[in-house]
Amino acid sequence: MDRDVERAIECDCGQTLLRFYDAFDAWDYEGMAALFTPDGVWHRAGKALRGRQAIIAEMHRRPTSQVIRHVVTNLIVDAQDAVHANARLYLTVYRHDAGERRVVPAPLQGPALVLVVTAKLQRLSEGWRIAEQTMNREFEQK
Repeated sequence: MDRDVERAIECDCGQTLLRFYDAFDAWDYEGMAALFTPDGVWHRAGKALRGRQAIIAEMHRRPTSQVIRHVVTNLIVDAQDAVHANARLYLTVYRHDAGERRVVPAPLQGPALVLVVTAKLQRLSEGWRIAEQTMNREFEQK
């Protein structure tokens, strides 16, 4: 594959993943789910959420009293071919939940989690989408 094509795939896939976590932090569940393929699978918190509607339904179970941010680092994308790519990243999660209306700025006590995320991406007519994403806890605040 031509290196310019590879770079374009790496950039586009990286943007898809960054936009996913940006939508997550903005409570934009429909936007998050739209970044998956229609039958995409998200392995999260011991569950395999299959399809956009399952992702949206699960997200609506989250407490709305949380202030949360996902910080993406060490993002690496490997183009497999013109329509498939794999990615790895570290996800540092900052979370505060006072159990009542969200208060900003929230107190900062350090990261709640560090996850290692792997993703398979696929190019569809609307652009690169997540076909499968797996989140594994590497560190957890106790």
